[in-house]
Amino acid sequence: MKNLILIIFSLIIFCSCSNQNGQKGNAETKIKIDQNTQTTIGKKNITNEIAGSAYRKRATGYFVISKSDTSGFMPIFYESQDNGKIVIILYLSYSNNTETYNQRLSELKLIFPKAFEEYNPDSLNGLSIGRLILTGDLAIEITNEYKNKFGDNENILTTDYKGVSDFLLESKLTKDLNKLFEPYSIVVEKVSIEKAFFTSKDELIKFSSLTQDTSKIPNKVLDCGIWIKFKNK
Repeated sequence: MKNLILIIFSLIIFCSCSNQNGQKGNAETKIKIDQNTQTTIGKKNITNEIAGSAYRKRATGYFVISKSDTSGFMPIFYESQDNGKIVIILYLSYSNNTETYNQRLSELKLIFPKAFEEYNPDSLNGLSIGRLILTGDLAIEITNEYKNKFGDNENILTTDYKGVSDFLLESKLTKDLNKLFEPYSIVVEKVSIEKAFFTSKDELIKFSSLTQDTSKIPNKVLDCGIWIKFKNK
């Protein structure tokens, strides 16, 4: 498990720095899921777009097409070569970050039925989110929850990581994920973090798409790499 987490966090660093522009031009399949809204799910086999090919059996990116508008959000489903476990990589980038947090949740709801036809949900092991600030509105809400619980102390030591992980397990992040995966009888078992610190409000605004009033964003925002471990109900 430790080796898998190391692999996933390496992917986080790589994927977060990647630009998704132009990556969907070679989409393998498009599946229409709603005739009335002309909503389609696009599918792309992943080869060299992400690191770790030696460790995976297969990987597929899924994305939503509404009429002629292709979403910039392409979560990747990844099957491990060793044990067949499934990992979802949200593949959030620092550029072309135009979807809000709620838009991504809505798109995941559309993507899951198709993706879980091809990747067994019973084998789902984890979710790689990447940096918290790339989630936009969620990062703001998590920061407010954190400050309500721990106060305004913004100096996070590595010895504090367990407390931060336990906090995230009770936060809006976990509540939203449990609701999202409820149809598949999957719940969050553990939240692991990497490199927790407080970053500037300006960095959040620069690298995420927001619906909240920017004047109400805290000057310092909680940030960290996040890895979710799931279990079946």
